[in-house]
Amino acid sequence: MEKIFVSPGMYLQGENILIYRFGELLKFGKNGFVVTDTFVYELLGEDIIYGLKQAGCQIKVWLVDKENTTDLPAETDFVLAIGGGRAIDLGKSLALREQISCVVLPTSAATDAPASRISVNYDKEGYFQKYSYFSKGPDLVFVDTAILVNSPVHFLTSGIADGLSTYVEARTVWENKGINTLGGRPTIAAQALAEKCRDVLFADGLAAVADNMEKKVTPAFEAVVEANTLLSGLGFESGGLSIAHALHNALTSLYGKELKASHGQIIAVTTLIHLKVEGRSELSEYQAFFKELSLPTTITELGLQLDESSIAKVVELAFDKNDGIVRSKVKVTKEEVVAGIQAFK
Repeated sequence: MEKIFVSPGMYLQGENILIYRFGELLKFGKNGFVVTDTFVYELLGEDIIYGLKQAGCQIKVWLVDKENTTDLPAETDFVLAIGGGRAIDLGKSLALREQISCVVLPTSAATDAPASRISVNYDKEGYFQKYSYFSKGPDLVFVDTAILVNSPVHFLTSGIADGLSTYVEARTVWENKGINTLGGRPTIAAQALAEKCRDVLFADGLAAVADNMEKKVTPAFEAVVEANTLLSGLGFESGGLSIAHALHNALTSLYGKELKASHGQIIAVTTLIHLKVEGRSELSEYQAFFKELSLPTTITELGLQLDESSIAKVVELAFDKNDGIVRSKVKVTKEEVVAGIQAFK
């Protein structure tokens, strides 16, 4: 089987680049479609749109929390997705489905969604439905750390948890000769990026959180933003997913908004379960680190009380042929995954 590695067209990160590198947003045409939500629109979206219009662009706006639409205006040149996971996923879906230019401007470092060509589909109640895969990735990922450092700290810690799952799962895919999200074998490059993501987050994660609390852009903060966004994005997409994300998807498919946690907070718990199921020696290190970051480490902390029957349903769904456990070819049984979940109830 062939190896496959993908990446966004360009990744640009730095403090105040929205001011100094604004021209990068003008390279994709004159007719733009901005996807964001009301909060982000009022926070900075209006100013960005004003700047685009001043430069001669025609801009339409979709506020995803106010309007139900998936139709692009005719002759749209580019989609600009501004905000968090939902706006980014919806914006990517529109642009990549129609194969037009896609620009992603995240407002937090909570996930690795900005750098990937995958979007996650949830229904209105927060229930996971499926992944959508596209033939190209974003043309530009535009990460202004002056914006991100003003985001609440829990976004950064959620991103750290998501990032720390990247190597755990990519290693499983690699060792078991599984397939990545692209349907191919992972490359050495993907494995190296996933490993570097882990190393950066353990080395700089606590310092970056402290800097975020003080709203200071420092080398540690910049490093963790890059790890959460770029290294994790490249690592998970080209490296592959396994037990942790399969369990996340099963939990969100079954319980939706009953889960009182973000994507990264759920992944913190399912990563511990993943490490437990595989009998990995670093389990205690991850568990202690998550506690230092005030991340949940049990399913109860996610807002769920699972009995034996509920756990069995989660595991059955996690072994779906299209999800990470099967695709990674990890040699575990359903009984072993059940036992892993029971260890972190």
